[in-house]
Amino acid sequence: MKHLLFAIYYVLCLGNSFTYFHDCPQILSEIVSSQGDTLIVRAETVGGYSFYRHLQDLQSISAIEARAYDYVFLQDQSQAAARYASNHKQYRQLLLDAVDLVNRIRIYSPKAKIFIERTWAYEGSRYGGFDSLENFDNLIEKGAKQMASKTKTSVSPIGQAFMTCRWERPDIPLFEDDLKHQSHYGSYLKSCVNYLEMYHKPFGPSVTSLELDAEKCAYLRQLAERIVLQ
Repeated sequence: MKHLLFAIYYVLCLGNSFTYFHDCPQILSEIVSSQGDTLIVRAETVGGYSFYRHLQDLQSISAIEARAYDYVFLQDQSQAAARYASNHKQYRQLLLDAVDLVNRIRIYSPKAKIFIERTWAYEGSRYGGFDSLENFDNLIEKGAKQMASKTKTSVSPIGQAFMTCRWERPDIPLFEDDLKHQSHYGSYLKSCVNYLEMYHKPFGPSVTSLELDAEKCAYLRQLAERIVLQ
């Protein structure tokens, strides 16, 4: 009789509302479970938090020090990467905060794969103060890559998936009414991208679609595969 092998992974998520809306860590855990493995996730998410705020928060520090993690996802304040890309000198502290946070994580999780999430541009608050959706998105991409390079981490290209979905499937509502925070579909797409960054292989046949439309979820999985695996 064959015994099926499965893995248990420990994951830390540090972020803010772009992580806790519709509980992205739980969706990621459900996707991994549907593929046969188990995630044990610890998430510290407070609205508006930046990397600096996490460094000052005892709950976040306690989470970092609690155990050695296999994967860590870091989600900064929504404009931070774009600000850094727009003016390295003025916003140098944002990079220093990223360096300090990653270094602290590596003390306790030296073998962890660490991702800086490239989040999405949004229409709310006049494109975050960056004139246009395209400019905002380009700056987020540039800043996230620069921060990842400086911290020797990887980028999870969530924002690229969001932008592509906007072009290809405007019928899929990725955002809440504030045109900033992700909808349930947006959280599902983010979780699909993060899953693929962890595993680097296509989804199996039993992926959960939660309570969302199955066809839309199938498209989002396929889109995430195109972004991450090709």
